[in-house]
Amino acid sequence: MSRGKTTKKRLSFWQTLKAASGPYRRLYSYVRPYKGRFILGLLLGFAYGGVNSLLPLATARVTSTIFHGAAPNPMALRSNLGVLDTGPKVNSIVLICLAIPAIMALRSLCSYGNSYCMQWVSNKVVTDLRAQLFNKMVRLSMDFFNRMRSGLLISRITNETRVVQMALTAVSSDIFKQPVTIVGAIGVLLLMDWKFTVITLILFPTCLLPLRYYGRRARKAMRGQFEGMGEMVVTMQETFAGIR
Repeated sequence: MSRGKTTKKRLSFWQTLKAASGPYRRLYSYVRPYKGRFILGLLLGFAYGGVNSLLPLATARVTSTIFHGAAPNPMALRSNLGVLDTGPKVNSIVLICLAIPAIMALRSLCSYGNSYCMQWVSNKVVTDLRAQLFNKMVRLSMDFFNRMRSGLLISRITNETRVVQMALTAVSSDIFKQPVTIVGAIGVLLLMDWKFTVITLILFPTCLLPLRYYGRRARKAMRGQFEGMGEMVVTMQETFAGIR
């Protein structure tokens, strides 16, 4: 008869996703007062992903128009100078070439607007969260403050809420912007060369293995960094208080 060994139940993908999304759902409840700016940031993120997908198309169009499919190098340009003397095509070439900086400028504006809106919302959310946390702490009993170190409480209000700000900014920006960029890029690549794109997609999962490994190492290092920062704040506060 076994001695009551408990085996940890392995969660499915959807159960893991649901469990991981729980804190973010609670966090996004603080976004409701600023949902207008938040939605604007999401729309600009979607626009960034869509505009970013147009850049390879514009580059391919310029290459095919000017160089007739040749590699874009100075020798190919000198060998095709006659194309520029054919009359009406010059205007179309100029417009196509101007499309590249126009797309890059529009992409930069969308990226800036997305980052600005998300940073603005995250600052407001963290300010509200810190105020709520402080109001909660000052209403606790004296026994709580006798048991807890004051430096640790300061670290909770300052450093750990900053982690929330980073999570809100990064996740809100990337979880909506990057998927649109990836889907758009795959669609454009399929239009340009579907065979090469399919081969690339087949080989792509092998690139995720080192990313997964180093991602875990990076998360562990980041967690240790914030824990060390909290301990540093505690030590500094208690040292300076002891000097008095």
